[in-house]
Amino acid sequence: MSYIVELTNTADRQFEKLDQKQQSSISNVLLDLCEFYDGVSKKKPDIKPLTGKYYGLLRLRVGSCRVVFQLKGGRFLVLVIQIVESGDAYR
Repeated sequence: MSYIVELTNTADRQFEKLDQKQQSSISNVLLDLCEFYDGVSKKKPDIKPLTGKYYGLLRLRVGSCRVVFQLKGGRFLVLVIQIVESGDAYR
């Protein structure tokens, strides 16, 4: 079963504002994430569950950026909600 990555409108705009190197890094890590959840790869990305007002969401660390996402298992979907610099991630 294959996971797909879908970005919210906000995450898409934030992704477009990043430089090419950051975009490439995030794309590669999201591909690794899908391979991990599909069982293809054993390498676990740097994922942590969030708490407080972000309970139920996960964060993926990619260099100085944080990708906030949610797994939608019934549809095998990785829904990217937000992509921000680490200092602004949880405000």
